[in-house]
Amino acid sequence: MDYKQEAKKLVLNLNQQMGPSAYDVAWLARLQASGEARWPDLIDWLLENQHPNGSWGGAISYYHDRIICTLSAVVALHKNGCTPQARQAVKRAEHYIWHHLHLLPRDPFELVGFELIFPTLLATAQTAGVDVPAHTCGYGSIQTAKLRLIPPDKLYSPRLSTVHSLEFLGRSGDPEALQKALASNGSLGNSPATTAYYLTLVHDERALAYLEAVRHQLEQVVVLYPFRIFELIWVLNNLAFCRLPLSLFTTPAIWEDLHSKLGPEGIGLDPSFGIPDGDCTAVCSRLLISAGYDVETLTLARFEDEARHIFRTYDYERNISVGTNVHALETLQLMPDYPHRREVQEQIIFTLLEKRIFDVYWIDKWHASPYYATMHTLISLLEGDFFLAYFCDSTVDWLIHTQREDGSWGFFEIGTAEETAYALIALLRYNLYKSVKPEVLRRGAAYLGQAYEQPNSSYPALWIDKCLYLPYAVVRSAILSALILYHETFNSSV
Repeated sequence: MDYKQEAKKLVLNLNQQMGPSAYDVAWLARLQASGEARWPDLIDWLLENQHPNGSWGGAISYYHDRIICTLSAVVALHKNGCTPQARQAVKRAEHYIWHHLHLLPRDPFELVGFELIFPTLLATAQTAGVDVPAHTCGYGSIQTAKLRLIPPDKLYSPRLSTVHSLEFLGRSGDPEALQKALASNGSLGNSPATTAYYLTLVHDERALAYLEAVRHQLEQVVVLYPFRIFELIWVLNNLAFCRLPLSLFTTPAIWEDLHSKLGPEGIGLDPSFGIPDGDCTAVCSRLLISAGYDVETLTLARFEDEARHIFRTYDYERNISVGTNVHALETLQLMPDYPHRREVQEQIIFTLLEKRIFDVYWIDKWHASPYYATMHTLISLLEGDFFLAYFCDSTVDWLIHTQREDGSWGFFEIGTAEETAYALIALLRYNLYKSVKPEVLRRGAAYLGQAYEQPNSSYPALWIDKCLYLPYAVVRSAILSALILYHETFNSSV
């Protein structure tokens, strides 16, 4: 198979398809028309997609994901599920929550807005009469601490990322303030769930039209839509790891359009979202500079914490992102005129080394698997001008020894094609500095070659939003990049 041609076809046919979000399905399933479920097929979807253990969520047992999706589902079924099957599903879900809520600390990272949404959702379930625990595992106090970070007059601002999670307001939400926060596409924060929440408070044809568009334009209800910029730049960023010119996979029109979207304030996941973020801005800036475009240093500097010299993704965030800082570090390599560049680079590196778990691997707030953050960080440390390859030996040793018998990698209960792609790219790039056993690389590439033939639905969701999600094209681009890089390294396919 010609993987380069496959990669070009992928870039030229991006369509913003994503795996289903049980959390968002459940929010839409709450809505009513004439006293009944507005979309009864979504009630059916929930009943058909409950896991055998009573939970909802992704294929990976990520407790934050399973708990938030299950709570959302039981509230919807309790409201609009009027069958014995629905009542039995609620009973199984109650049992799951009681037996798994205390396992939340086992996850590598929280989900987006979890500290805000979870306490409110748990209280909503209790008020509805669902048999769930009264305690919040400490998230009630964390919710309070998070809200103290946000100026009260900005709580409903469409310019803050909190707009993506405003369902945490529950019945105390101000319909008029929410209406003012609606984006031009009728959504709140490009979130079907948040928009559905708004419609539980007040009828608004614009918001309803947005949800109808989600239902008609996508294969399923997703956690985020639209996300055109995010999809494009993360696909290109993945393909850049194969060390071939991105012009092989793109057209000049793509670069011109991307350049026009990067403004002085940065760039966000979609023009309709209206909130630039440090991660998208760093990646987009580096891609454009590499393609020959000029990018102002102030565009990236807008996300720098001037006191700590590290980078934030969004304003008022509780936890910094390893990935955002890795991508800023890579972009700074191409910005010789950035103010105090060396000092900023050094501080990012110190922070990254401090964030390494057991001096072995990294985790990031935007992805559940350590293989994602570890691949990005390892390559950045290898290829900067700080000569940090010697810091990477223990990480590479971990990558080699965690390969599974079938050639795959996976941090959770199964090996996955996506995580295998990240591990293989990391080892292939390290192989440029110090030899890695060819058999390790061959087995990984052989697994990926077979996995690429599988349908998108066979990939588990690993990306972090309010639940785990699966951006199909982004995952496919990582797999293709790994296979192309393997072919280019050994001048052979598998």
